[in-house]
Amino acid sequence: MDKISLFKSVYIFSNLENSLISQFVDQIKEVKISRDTEIFREGDMSDCFYIIDSGEINIYKQLGAGKEKILAILGPGTVFGEMAFFSDLPRTANARARTDSSILKINRDDFLNIVNIKPKEGLKILSRLLEVVMGRLEQTSRELATVYQTGKIISSNKPLNQIIKEVQDEILSAIPDANQYATFLYNEFNQEFEAISSCDKIKEIPVKNKIIENIKNARSGIISKNSKDDNIASDMFFKDSKSCLIVPILRIDNLLGFLLLSNSERTNAFKNSHALLLLAVAGQLSEAIENIHFKQEERDRQKLQAAKQEY
Repeated sequence: MDKISLFKSVYIFSNLENSLISQFVDQIKEVKISRDTEIFREGDMSDCFYIIDSGEINIYKQLGAGKEKILAILGPGTVFGEMAFFSDLPRTANARARTDSSILKINRDDFLNIVNIKPKEGLKILSRLLEVVMGRLEQTSRELATVYQTGKIISSNKPLNQIIKEVQDEILSAIPDANQYATFLYNEFNQEFEAISSCDKIKEIPVKNKIIENIKNARSGIISKNSKDDNIASDMFFKDSKSCLIVPILRIDNLLGFLLLSNSERTNAFKNSHALLLLAVAGQLSEAIENIHFKQEERDRQKLQAAKQEY
């Protein structure tokens, strides 16, 4: 895509005339970066923002040594680092190339110089830029509210089946793009993953099935944009699925199960933001499942100890 077409595909520039966009194009710097390259770090000075031409970028927070929290996964036509235009404060998160990517770098001073020449158009750009910021804050608030509610459910000491059912109801409320759902958990006795809670009858999946290995390795989740093309959902899960989202429930490298959302009406129903929300909930569930297993093992140990004493 040429740079003018790219700019016009970006929401904040979409209503500008080509002549003004050409002035922006003259001021930008195209940067090609390889996978895992850091673009900026939390605490860096914010004097520019970026547009993704190709590839994907992770926005994340460093939580500690070797531990990260992904806040967003952004694709082509997306703006990031835009807070540089509303504050002189340092960056509040990190940005890293998720794949080999091409990004356009726009310096704040160059941007404002053009805005000063065309104040009416500049005001529209800044207004739309603020809309983008507010939209992301609203999305973050919704995700935090969902994670808070699911956390309350998981810590309620209810039976696991009831916890999973209530968590799924919360997820479906937060992600209305899904109209089918299932939670699979590993059954060590028959070595299969069973659908514990589902809106439809789904068969068990053997642990040696290839899809299980794919799910285990897909730590960021699997987004099936068209189930007919990849057969992930239509063959293994919901036969009328048009698109689906699968995220693993992991405890270190142990696959405890996975969450599945599906849409039976349209393709390309799920976004990276949906996957990130579901991954956060999966992390909560993994701790709950591990805790329940530990308590059951402790009860079994005590029963065994009592039986030995009686004997």
